[in-house]
Amino acid sequence: MIEINLTIVIQVVQFLLLLFILNRFLFRPTVNLIREREKRISDWEEETKNCRESMQMRLQSYEEQILEAKAQAQEQQERMTEALKKEEEKKMGAVSEEAFIIVASTREKLQEETEMLRGQLREQAEEMSQLVAEKILGKQA
Repeated sequence: MIEINLTIVIQVVQFLLLLFILNRFLFRPTVNLIREREKRISDWEEETKNCRESMQMRLQSYEEQILEAKAQAQEQQERMTEALKKEEEKKMGAVSEEAFIIVASTREKLQEETEMLRGQLREQAEEMSQLVAEKILGKQA
């Protein structure tokens, strides 16, 4: 038969004391650490999301600027073509050569500007991705 005596009471008290100590020094800090890590991860995910959105907005802005520059160049090219046609009717020879030079120059400038903007966009995208990678890898270490 089971006898209830002082050793059982002492064992129960020891067990409760062990539970208290483990809860205080092992379980609670571990749970807090896990919660803190989850919060940091969610913060990083949010920051990454914000960086991606910002990068997308910048990319869209640059693409709009490129399209606008192309439209302006197209409009300018059309205006110049009309003017050249009128001049060509008056002076058939020398004026047509100058018009082709101007159109070629405008196209080259547009291509240079487009390439410059693309280069800047690539650099900024690389910088943004590098910053995101550094933040993610830097805070995990």
